[in-house]
Amino acid sequence: MLLSSIEIAPTALVPPFNWSELYGNNHPVELELGCGKGMFLKEAARLNPGVNYLGIERAGRYYRQAVTRLTRTGLTNIRFMQADALDVMDRWIPPQSIQTIHVYFPDPWPKKRHHKRHIIRPELLALAARSLVDNGEFRVATDHGVYGAAIRNVFSECAPLFASLPWQEDSPDRLPTNYALKWQRVGRTSWWARFQRRPGEPGRTRLA
Repeated sequence: MLLSSIEIAPTALVPPFNWSELYGNNHPVELELGCGKGMFLKEAARLNPGVNYLGIERAGRYYRQAVTRLTRTGLTNIRFMQADALDVMDRWIPPQSIQTIHVYFPDPWPKKRHHKRHIIRPELLALAARSLVDNGEFRVATDHGVYGAAIRNVFSECAPLFASLPWQEDSPDRLPTNYALKWQRVGRTSWWARFQRRPGEPGRTRLA
C-alpha cells in the first residue's frame, strides 16, 4: 500500500526524528498520542498553520480514518505514524523538542487487572519531561472519573517534573474530539487538565 504524503513510514527513517527535515521548516512541534480519527488534529492544524503536528495511533482502523480525513484537507503541517505511543516517545522524539503533548480520552482500562495498560503512568511522564521544552505542556482529558483520579495521582507523584495549570471550560484551545462531542451529547462529564513542564528537571533518558 502506498503511503499518503502525511504518513511516516518507520522503516524509511532512523530514529530520532529530525523535525526540520520531516516538515521542511523549524516551527514548534506538538504531539498527540492516540489521535483516534483525527478530529482534534484537523482543527488544531487548521487554526495554527505555524505549528507542526504529529499524530500517533496504534489501532489500524482509526489510523486509516485519520489519515483519510486529514489528507483531504490539504493541510501541510501534520504528519501521522502508526506506532506504539511509548515506543515513539522512547526512541523517536528528540530531547526538549516538543511544545505540547496531547492525550485525549485514552482507554481507561477500568478493570483493576488491566490498570498496568494505562497510558498515563510514570514511565510516560518521565519520557514526556525529557521530550518537552522548558515550560512546555502536557494536556489530557478523560470521561472516566476513576481514571481521572488516577491521572491526577500520577501527576502528583511527578510533581518535581510538572506543575498543574488552570484550563477554563470555554478556553479556545480546548478543541473538539470525537469522544468529547459524543459524551457531551449524552450529558456525560469530561475532565480536562493542563500540566506545565518545570524547567531544569531532567526526565528519563530511555525506558529500562
